[in-house]
Amino acid sequence: MPSATGDDDTPLVSHTGALLTRPVTFVFTLVPTAEQDQLCFQHAGAFRLVFNHHVARVFANLDQREAEKSYGLEGEQLTPALSWSKVSLINHMNAWKNGHAPDSPVTELAHGTTVRGLPWRDAVSADVFETASVNAAQALKNWRDSFRGERKGKKVGRPRFKAKHRTTPTFRLRAKYTEGKTPPVRPAGPRAMRFPKLGEIRVAEHTGRLGKMLRTGRFHPYAAAFTYRNGRWQVAVTGMAAEHHHLRRSTRHRHDRPAGVDLGVHKLAVVADTDGLVLHEWTGVKPLQHAQARLKLANQALARTKQGSNGRKKAVRRLGTIHARVRQLRRHLLHDITSTLVTRCSTVVIEDLNVAGMVRNRSLARHLSDAALGELRRQLEYKTGWYGTRRVVADRWFPSSKMCSRCGHIHDGLTLADRVYQCPECGLELDRDVNAAINLATRAFEPVPDVAPPQPVAA
Repeated sequence: MPSATGDDDTPLVSHTGALLTRPVTFVFTLVPTAEQDQLCFQHAGAFRLVFNHHVARVFANLDQREAEKSYGLEGEQLTPALSWSKVSLINHMNAWKNGHAPDSPVTELAHGTTVRGLPWRDAVSADVFETASVNAAQALKNWRDSFRGERKGKKVGRPRFKAKHRTTPTFRLRAKYTEGKTPPVRPAGPRAMRFPKLGEIRVAEHTGRLGKMLRTGRFHPYAAAFTYRNGRWQVAVTGMAAEHHHLRRSTRHRHDRPAGVDLGVHKLAVVADTDGLVLHEWTGVKPLQHAQARLKLANQALARTKQGSNGRKKAVRRLGTIHARVRQLRRHLLHDITSTLVTRCSTVVIEDLNVAGMVRNRSLARHLSDAALGELRRQLEYKTGWYGTRRVVADRWFPSSKMCSRCGHIHDGLTLADRVYQCPECGLELDRDVNAAINLATRAFEPVPDVAPPQPVAA
């Protein structure tokens, strides 16, 4: 993702003078013609070919050098190492596909002539070759940094080849947008979008909001990512947008007391302020749990089909449709929760949950994944920056559930089965989730460092 500043660290400003600092993505479902659908698959195939070519070339070089070292060669006697940088991979791909590289492919045409390079390269946007090279360079860098211990999180293995029938068809185009000029990625009507090389494609959603932001100079697109899921093409137009109007960011008419948000599985989110007033309460829709019976039947039907048959393709689509509905139900509820919190509260206090560690509990793993607590935290992080809401993150070891919200006593005997908090010191009886939310709300007055709104990450 590009940063909000240019190469000289100057803020990105549109031709209308608006400061563009907010990363925004518009997602549209495409309704292409048969020719456009085939062209999209050609772009996805080219993207996959370029990625696999870079991975195979780099690891062939590494294997060759390791073999030479095993023979006792060293120093200048070894095969020269290849560069993994984005620029190096892009330059190599440009020479390879145009027939200027020593290892460029040679194709024999029907009339007996031969062509060096890829004969179909002009039918695909040049952005596909460059963005696939960038993705390959990033995958190789992640593997190298993880191998050296320079990358946080779980160890990343060697980049795997993208198989045609096992990976999701996807590709990415760059917008190359210049302020004040017609952007190459733009709405072509209320229900149509225009893309380089692909032309005008119908979309299912209305494009009015994106078109208005482009006309007023409040949005700067820089990429369009295409993905084929559940029998449909989707495009995500990503760019930098201006901040919301100052009245939308004002906290004057919001709840003035800090609001604590307790997250869980029994109740997805309980919100209460420092006075014990319960502001909101959401029960999880549990879409994955409710879809278990349909998923079981769909998986059984898929297992009975033959590899490569039309029946198997239909079974895959049916299974994908169920998973898509589960994903959309979950996402809709999470957006409803986070949007309500950031627009109705002036201060929001959340927990620093170790979700990755919590899902290791086999008894709760599926329920925790169905609740998507990590996604809820991610949405809160960027939406608080959008709407000017103060966000405070309580320490991971803060005993919000075990501490009495009246006297502060720590109830070490509290278990997950206890849904009512009973304080042995002062006799307080309160719903455990409400008690935890009150404790989190009071945490806003403690000397806990506020978390600044997330900034756009440089590429």
